[in-house]
Amino acid sequence: MAKAAAHSWKHDDLMMDLAGYLMSDQRLVWTDMQLGPSGSPRPDVYVLEKSYSRPNPTAFEIKISRSDLRSDTTSGKWQSYLQYAGAVVFAVPDGLCTPADIPDGCGLIVRKAEVWRYARKPTRRAAEPNFQACMKLLMDGVSRVNQRREPRPRYAATWEENAAVRKKFGQAVAECARDLTHARQRLESARSQANSEWDRMRQDVENAKARLIAQAKSELETWAGLRREVITWLGLDENVSTWAVEQRIREMRRACDADQRVERAESEVTRARHAIQSALNALTPRDVAA
Repeated sequence: MAKAAAHSWKHDDLMMDLAGYLMSDQRLVWTDMQLGPSGSPRPDVYVLEKSYSRPNPTAFEIKISRSDLRSDTTSGKWQSYLQYAGAVVFAVPDGLCTPADIPDGCGLIVRKAEVWRYARKPTRRAAEPNFQACMKLLMDGVSRVNQRREPRPRYAATWEENAAVRKKFGQAVAECARDLTHARQRLESARSQANSEWDRMRQDVENAKARLIAQAKSELETWAGLRREVITWLGLDENVSTWAVEQRIREMRRACDADQRVERAESEVTRARHAIQSALNALTPRDVAA
């Protein structure tokens, strides 16, 4: 059993640090996100790969003390994450525990002095977020997803200011300043994401507009070609008016109607002639002499 080394990490600080490490252009990261209705599991960090075929949902559980780790592993709380994730990973400060302290199948990632390192990769099983989790992430989680941000000097300066505040006014005020910093960072992230969404929507509208205009032009060209063919077939000039085309069509329709009447009359006369001839052929010579 490993002896826990001293560290100065707070739970939320370690959670945000891990979220920053996991962020990438190909990955979505949420912190402290409940994955469903009231009572559903709430992993400290939840990750989805931007892939339709392999989203690889992963739940990360932050532990900063051995007692908290032992309580979680003994109670089996981590197993509730498996209904929403294909892998569970415990995230701890360096020296808190070893892979032997982690349940079989779970991963262990350790915050070293400068970077995170996996002490043991999790055993991953096939899993996809269910409908409830997807709806929760869509309705409540989109605005809360952590986005990759370029390092900014003012953040480092803020932490130095927090340290000075902690020294002068005590831990309580320093924690308030830290929470305010987190709130501002999340607000800035939400604004940045909102602006990105608006840009994407505007681009989608422009693309749809261009597509509809191109389709309309194509249909107009098709109709123009059909009009030229009809005018040529009617024997009219290419620059003839629509009214003249309509008049020509009416004339041809009347002519067709007249031709049909003539054909019907000729057919009746032919049938009558055949009937008379048949009657004459049926008469005997005596009948003709009488």
